[in-house]
Parts: sequence; structure tokens; C-alpha cells
Amino acid sequence: MRVLLANDASKHSHAAAEYLLALPFRKPIDLDIASAVMPPVFMDMGSLGVPDDLTEFISEECESAKERVAKTAEELGGPVHKVQTHVSIGQPSHELLSLADELHADLIVMGAVGHSALDRVLLGSVSDYVATHSETSTLVVRPRRDSDIPPKLEKIAIALSGSPEDQRMIDWLKQFHLHPSIEVHLVRVLRLDTFYRQDIRRRASKFWDGFVNSAQAQILDLETQLQSMGLTTETHLVESDHVGDALINYAETHGCDLLVTGDSDSGILTRVFIGSTSRYVLRHAECSVLIVRDREDRARAKESVLNEPKRTSATAVS
Repeated sequence: MRVLLANDASKHSHAAAEYLLALPFRKPIDLDIASAVMPPVFMDMGSLGVPDDLTEFISEECESAKERVAKTAEELGGPVHKVQTHVSIGQPSHELLSLADELHADLIVMGAVGHSALDRVLLGSVSDYVATHSETSTLVVRPRRDSDIPPKLEKIAIALSGSPEDQRMIDWLKQFHLHPSIEVHLVRVLRLDTFYRQDIRRRASKFWDGFVNSAQAQILDLETQLQSMGLTTETHLVESDHVGDALINYAETHGCDLLVTGDSDSGILTRVFIGSTSRYVLRHAECSVLIVRDREDRARAKESVLNEPKRTSATAVS
């Protein structure tokens, strides 16, 4: 597996590195550590202007970034086969995505926030953008609130949706040698649409009963796979009118350290970007979030979206 680790001067970046090394990969990984230097942007060009030593400033920042990245590489041990470092000049989110594509990375790992006061309250803009637009799986690491202790991996919640992505998430876990003491919670949220009290009609219908039975059968099948790996499991069907809130509440109530989700809800268009539920979880969960993606599936989805207007136009002309 090839992993791209985003590195900056924040403590959250350090926590992401520690968390990555704590993951029990079955095979050593090829690790790329990357940082980006963004030239300063001056809002008031009339009063501040562009400094004459801008080139020198960028050069100094690049040297500082190279030293930081090299130091991180030296400190890393664990399940690492090969380490490479990268420092580029440009907008960090775009640079990370470009490098991930160039390297064909299997996983991007980054801290949840950046440097600003706002970033410490919300998800950092770089993490948000990369996790939303990445073509590959992305792990956003969040230390627990007001804690400098790196998050542990003791309880994992997998957000099921009844789609093929569910199996993909299970297969992802098979890449790790997880200790039997780690709890894996399979959580399927059944959405209740309360518009015009449809929830009452659904509960009373054979369709709703069949839907629940189907969800139970699917979740038990996935549980069997996890138990064959020697893992401790729990399964839960949750009924809620807001899937994202239900997942976050579940993770918090059960003390989950990692919430695993697919990259979309349904449909071709959301597979090109990120589903609303995954985006909500990414931005509001207090624990670390892993978004599991398949690069080839997203490429096919993009191609379908790009070709859709052409097919529509051809039909209209005929």
C-alpha cells in the first residue's frame, strides 16, 4: 500500500503521523510525506505591496518545510518499507491532490485542522477540500477534544448504507492485522421520512418490514466476515430522520475512535464528489474519519457524468 501523509507545522499533523504508525498494517507500506509552501497573499496591494525579498521568503519557507518533513521521516518507524519526502510550492490542497494522483496513492492521511482559530473550531479548509475531492481513500485524524494525546484505535464504527460500498469497507479492514480486543461496530441507519407522517405508514407496511429484514440479513453477513477475522463485533440498526446525526451520535455514545464511511449516498453524481452524509460526518464527527473510495469506480462515474450531456444532446437532435 502507498500512503501519502500530509505534513505541516501543526500538532494535528504530528498526531496524524503517530496515528498512521499505530495502524496495524498487515504488510509494510510505502510512505510519502508531503508539505506545501504557499506564497503570501496580500489583500491590500496598495498599502502592503509585494516585498522585494519574496523569492528569499519562499526559499526560506521551503528549506524549513524540507527540514520538518525530513525530521518526520527520520522519526517514523513501524510498518514502513520505504519513505520519500516531497515539498512543493502552491495551494496545499491542490498540491496534495495532484501528488496523490501522480503517486497513485492508496490512502491520504492528514490532521483535521490547520493553524487558524476558526480551523480549531471547524474542520480545516485543506482537510475538508482534500477529503471531499480526493480520488482515493482519505483518513482525517482527530485527537479527542482538548487533548494532546493521539487518538487510539480501540473501537471502529462502520457506517453501512446497503450499497456495494459496504463490502468495500469490510475489505479495507482486511488490510490490517486488528487485535481481537478491537471492537468493530456495524451501524446501519434506516432513514425515516416524517413528511406527511409517512413514518407511520411505513412502519405499518409490509414494505417496511421487508426493508428491515433485508438490512438485518446484510448486516449479519458482514458481521460473519469480520468474526472470521477473529474480531469482536456489534451490529445495530438505527431508525432516524437524519442519517448523519444518527451516525455521529452513535460514535460519541459508544466511544468510537474511528468512523468509517463510503464516499457517497447514491447515484453517479455523488460518486464524483462526496455524498451529503459522508460530508456531514467528516465535518461534525469528534473522532477520526476514514472515507473509503475506489479510484476506478470514481473514474467510471466521472466518465458517465461527462458523457451524459452528450447523450442528452444527441437524443434531442434526433
